[in-house]
Amino acid sequence: MSHPALRVAGLAHRYGTTTVLRDVSFEVDPGEVVAVIGPSGAGKTTMFRCVTGLVAPERGRALVAGNDLSALRGGELARARRQVGLIFQQYNLVRRLSALDNVVLGRLVHLPWWRALLRLPPTEVRDLAGACLQRVGMAAHAGARADTLSGGQQQRVAIARVLAQRSSLLLADEPVASLDPRSSASVLATLRAVASEEGIAVVCSLHQVDLVAGFADRVIGLRDGALVLDVPVADLTDDHRADVYGVDLEASPSEP
Repeated sequence: MSHPALRVAGLAHRYGTTTVLRDVSFEVDPGEVVAVIGPSGAGKTTMFRCVTGLVAPERGRALVAGNDLSALRGGELARARRQVGLIFQQYNLVRRLSALDNVVLGRLVHLPWWRALLRLPPTEVRDLAGACLQRVGMAAHAGARADTLSGGQQQRVAIARVLAQRSSLLLADEPVASLDPRSSASVLATLRAVASEEGIAVVCSLHQVDLVAGFADRVIGLRDGALVLDVPVADLTDDHRADVYGVDLEASPSEP
């Protein structure tokens, strides 16, 4: 029996006396793109940390391909974490390395320890890295240092690194927050294509709600740690946005 790429069931967590997640449940299938929206402090980052096993939730579970990472230890945890690719707002590339070498880093966990330590990947790994750069339209920049690339180019290199990792789930935490509109559209289009053509599930948190249409299949919304929205993108309305952000988007500014 096949598992969803991600199953979040009854997830709840607190930091001290502050509740940050309240009984959150949803599933994501392979190849599906889900956008996560919500105001700052809604619980999006904590939810991502629970999925990757960096935080053990007080209640509930987050299963990646059927595995609860927070319940695993040692080698089992390391192997399970390879199924989760991470993309961040700040790219997390090694600035002095080339685009190709940054993508190669995505395969180091799969290599013998001595190759990983000495950064001596076999030819087939470098070929794979080159193919992944080609896949995201960055082959022409394979030899360029990461710190010479634009923000959008760096983010596409980060996506290529996830492809090289061969993950089944990609978590993108505000991946276009620092990019201009044109670069944002390019990065989101790349993520959309990766999901459709590679069968990778993508869960992407976004502050810019206007970018959701044309990118995601579904949109889920968190508010005060609770799931208040889970609809197909085509069904998203201003009323839904108001439910998530707690404002009436059609209301006129109050008179003084």
